[in-house]
Amino acid sequence: MGDKRVLTAAAGGFLALVMVGSMLLYGWWEAAGPEEPSVSAAEPAPPGLMAVTAPEKALSTPPQVSAGSACVMTGSGELLMEKEGDAFRSIASTTKIMTALLTLELGADRLDEPFTVGDEVKVEGSALGIKPGAEVTLRLLVWGMLLSSGNDAAAAAAIHLGGNFDGFAQLMNQKAQELGMENTHYVTPSGLDAEGQGSTAKDLAILACAALQNPTFREICGQQNGHMTVGGVEYWMSNHNRLLKEYEDCIGIKTGYTDEAGRCLVSAAERNGAVVISVVLSAPQDWEDSKALLDWGFSSLTPVTLETDLSGVEVPLQTEEISLSYSVQPRDSLTAALAPGEILYPVVSVRASASEGAAKGDTAGILRWIDQDGKTRCWTLLELSDPVISSDAAGPPDQSTTP
Repeated sequence: MGDKRVLTAAAGGFLALVMVGSMLLYGWWEAAGPEEPSVSAAEPAPPGLMAVTAPEKALSTPPQVSAGSACVMTGSGELLMEKEGDAFRSIASTTKIMTALLTLELGADRLDEPFTVGDEVKVEGSALGIKPGAEVTLRLLVWGMLLSSGNDAAAAAAIHLGGNFDGFAQLMNQKAQELGMENTHYVTPSGLDAEGQGSTAKDLAILACAALQNPTFREICGQQNGHMTVGGVEYWMSNHNRLLKEYEDCIGIKTGYTDEAGRCLVSAAERNGAVVISVVLSAPQDWEDSKALLDWGFSSLTPVTLETDLSGVEVPLQTEEISLSYSVQPRDSLTAALAPGEILYPVVSVRASASEGAAKGDTAGILRWIDQDGKTRCWTLLELSDPVISSDAAGPPDQSTTP
């Protein structure tokens, strides 16, 4: 099984703050949309906020798979199962997960700026259909990599961002080291077989976790079809990943095949807020292997109610006549599907003070549950609850907040 935790933990100081909870001065908003509201810088909070730990339980026997190497991991980096998880293998076009992620990160501020490609797009294997001299954008190239598995798209992105293939490979390997992919080495941006290029099932699962944290990557890799017109040329794309049609709740992410690598598939699905990632390398039955591993992964998770003691969290009322505060309560109850022993930490953000017109039920802040890497797993708004009259005649503390 190896170590359950394979992603690098957050910095010690940050994690220590999170483990006792943190109260943030909170930028007030009147209504919250579907996305998590932003908050300002952290201040220490009462240490009464309690983390939630999923119960330990014995996992059922994983399914037998045809893959030479396999791995199942949660989207937060909890390793559930591995078969030859550290075996170094050719990985074919799953290489494009890294190429696409780097393209989105390095070109984040110019994804839609057109540029002209050269002869680098004359490559063998699967292609988007880019011709030398064509005008393209980085966004088009990412779509072409993740749906059409275009070797031409990967080559064009590598030359544009890295100057040459060697330069881009250095960027790929640097990113792999940053992510903790200890047994990975990149030579080409596309995944065509090359001496020394390869990775492991476990490293690809780590990469998948990181890639799915990028909203644009996640959106694109889950699309079954795509159409884009750039430079007067229409590009029609169809995703090679059959699981998007055949497996309920599949969200991506990338197929791969060469004679040397065999059939490879990195896949992910999401149910009830939990993401499970499956990796199979050298897998003659890649589709069936992946379905079985994803099913087993979800069966290994436990629904846990997320609750913590908020009795020490109050919002003072702005008044010179009395010293009054409101307690707070979550607006919604939250449940998360967690791996055995997985821990989530509560982070509370509240407004600095309430106005005289405040009433019970008004929005007061946000309660986030984050994992040990600081990633928000789920959140709910906080609302004002019961008023608490203090015996202290002093007024509320002088706090400031972003309007």
